[in-house]
Amino acid sequence: MEERFWLGLAGLFAFLGALRGAYTLGSRAKEGSRMVDLFLLAALGSQSLFLYFRGKSIGHCPITNLLETVAFLGWALLLVYLFVGSAYRLSVLGFCTAPVVSLLDFAALIAPIDRAKPLPKMGWPLEVHGTLLLLAYGALGIGAIAGLLYLFEDKTLKSRRLAGWFYTFPALGDLLVVQRRLLNLGFVLLTVGLLAGVSLSIRGSWDWVKLFWSVGVWLLYLVLVCARSVFGWRQRRVAQGMVWGFLFVMLTFWLINNWSRAHQFRM
Repeated sequence: MEERFWLGLAGLFAFLGALRGAYTLGSRAKEGSRMVDLFLLAALGSQSLFLYFRGKSIGHCPITNLLETVAFLGWALLLVYLFVGSAYRLSVLGFCTAPVVSLLDFAALIAPIDRAKPLPKMGWPLEVHGTLLLLAYGALGIGAIAGLLYLFEDKTLKSRRLAGWFYTFPALGDLLVVQRRLLNLGFVLLTVGLLAGVSLSIRGSWDWVKLFWSVGVWLLYLVLVCARSVFGWRQRRVAQGMVWGFLFVMLTFWLINNWSRAHQFRM
């Protein structure tokens, strides 16, 4: 119960950040963005405490069941946003990240997904594999949120119907830089994480369902990384690809994990 309390508190802080963000957009109060970042920093701290206590109770990295994985993904989203948002001052990105994290945390608490699932005793290599993949999804998730903001701003500018709150949004050029860097970061983390998984599978049996899905996701993001330089895509199309690509990963991740058999490793 102590562990779940910290996860619920993280969801509450993220929800308060979302409410504050909505008020800030409506009132165009510049100081409100700083308050949102404080709420999200508190959410990150609470989320970290949940992961710490859960990891301490099970004796390894808390990525063994669906609740822990969802909580870790929320933690990754917060970490990536706070790192990127502070660097580029993209407070609106935080307004959009807060409700996503709050929804993930509360859904994890309410849904019956906290079921014990022993982790194969492979030590830190397996933990690194899972951690890198979830951090990659976090980077790609924030990049997808930036892509949504880009599409919204681009459509609003073309419509020439600019409300007052629109001027609190970041410049399109800043969003382009963030999208590109987060896409590259997520792709690198995804590649390293998958290579770590392959090295572990060599020591045991292959899970072909998960393998084909993982290769498909890697190829999807390889296309997005090379979209402008190789395929000549416009930025709008790249942004759409990031959004749909991340949604595809999130919607199929749980399904694929249910279909695939558990990895079996030699001890």
